[in-house]
Amino acid sequence: MKSASSVRNNRRKPRKDLIYVRSLAEVPDFGSDDEIAAWYQTHSTVLIHDQLESLPAKVGGKLRQRVLSRRRATNGVRKYRHPARSA
Repeated sequence: MKSASSVRNNRRKPRKDLIYVRSLAEVPDFGSDDEIAAWYQTHSTVLIHDQLESLPAKVGGKLRQRVLSRRRATNGVRKYRHPARSA
């Protein structure tokens, strides 16, 4: 008898093979977020990730308020601290 998880996995749509981008020139200019999402469904930039420009993340709206309230509640103290390293 198959386990429930293997039965669930058999119902998934087969994943198409990704196209691995090998240069920045292969990445098109996008006109919308929907175009970007559709392109990344079929392409991977893992081979050129070190050549891609990183941009700072902008957090706004409800997420920003949640993060700020969580920081205020903990006064910037982390709940988990790494154990002291033995010398």
